[in-house]
Order: sequence, then C-alpha cells, then structure tokens
Amino acid sequence: MALAVIDAKNLIDSAHIDGIDNVYTTNIPSEVVENTDQTIVLLTDANTNLDIPGNNDFGALRRMIEVQIFYSLHPKRDPEEIDIALYRLFKHHDWDIGENRGHTYDPDTEQLTSTFYVSDLKLV
Repeated sequence: MALAVIDAKNLIDSAHIDGIDNVYTTNIPSEVVENTDQTIVLLTDANTNLDIPGNNDFGALRRMIEVQIFYSLHPKRDPEEIDIALYRLFKHHDWDIGENRGHTYDPDTEQLTSTFYVSDLKLV
C-alpha cells in the first residue's frame, strides 16, 4: 500500500495534463523552489482517519491530501482549465473533492497559486 500522496502523484503523472510541468510530493526540491517558468503541483498529506468500524477494529483509512498548484508566470494553459482537469481526474478515480481555498498570488514570486483538498477511502 502506497501513501496517498504517491497514489495521487501516480494518477496525475499518468494523466499527462496539459499545462502541468512537474508534480512533487511532500516538498519542492530546493533547486526548483524559485523556478517561476513551470507550473508545479505539490501534494502533501493533510490527515488520515480510521473508517468502516466493526468488531473493535477498522476496515479502511480515509486519506486526505492537500493539492497546491503554483502556476507559471506565463502559463501555457488557463489556470482554471488546469484546475478543472485535476478535479475531473480525481473525481473520475473515486477521490472526493473537499475544501477549495481558491486562487491567491504569492507576493514573493508573483505566481498565481491554488489550494484544494481531496480524499479517498483505502480499504485495509
């Protein structure tokens, strides 16, 4: 069983979404942090809860991850189209779409960013 962020990264990588240049888990490598020429997705664990209780045990993990998108200063594709492609990808693969924090600007890099949460139910 892989971590939720690894499952999500594999899903995004396999979809080859136009406009996403790289996907990272847990943190962005230091040599990439200042790069504003690429649209980068960062996946981090948000929480894990026990689910499907029974017989003094549990049968599943409800795994939530945070999806942060750092858009290129000159994106190849409209940021909202990238958002929608990710929402559909997760939804079509049985992930639940949670809270969406909307778009904000990073004052240091002047990049548009977006943050939302997705979760899945992993039977154990």
